[in-house]
Amino acid sequence: MTKPWPALLAAALLSGCAAPGTTPPAAAVAAAPAAGVVTWQYVRSTWHEARLPGLGVSHRYESSIGWVDVYLYDLKQGYWQAGIDDPRFAAQFESSVNEVRLAVARGLYAEVEVGPITDVRIEGQDFRRVSLRIVHAVTRKAYESFTFLTARNGRLLKYRMSFDTPAPANVDAIAREFIERNLRSGPDMPRAARPLFDT
Repeated sequence: MTKPWPALLAAALLSGCAAPGTTPPAAAVAAAPAAGVVTWQYVRSTWHEARLPGLGVSHRYESSIGWVDVYLYDLKQGYWQAGIDDPRFAAQFESSVNEVRLAVARGLYAEVEVGPITDVRIEGQDFRRVSLRIVHAVTRKAYESFTFLTARNGRLLKYRMSFDTPAPANVDAIAREFIERNLRSGPDMPRAARPLFDT
């Protein structure tokens, strides 16, 4: 029996990957902002549980160079062992990469190039990371994208980050700094005057 989770995840989570704007990519690399200079603005939260139990909540942040979606979910599979060592983790990470590939078949993306997969440690937390280059099907705009996945506090914690191209040369440092700050402040609830929840 085929499990419907990859398809459900793709439908629920890929909507967060769609990018605003239709500006074609520039030819030259813009001056790279220092990692500490990028300001991320909390935009909204989306509660996925009502439609698809197990898919939790996501929080969107935007900046002048791109956007980040932070997902917290458990897939209704019980407690997840911290970090990347849970026996179910490798399959879930592969499913996260396949969600993006499925978006090509669905016509959301024109092409996706999957980069190397590495394990990294950020703020004492082990993550599995993959880089992706995505071309939007309608706008033909290219994005540099990263997925960082871990398990924390019994749930999966995913950072899906997308940067307008050409991405800053220090995009890895910028991504890492966002995650460090988010882990320190607590990814469960954004620090905002009025959190807006979409259902």
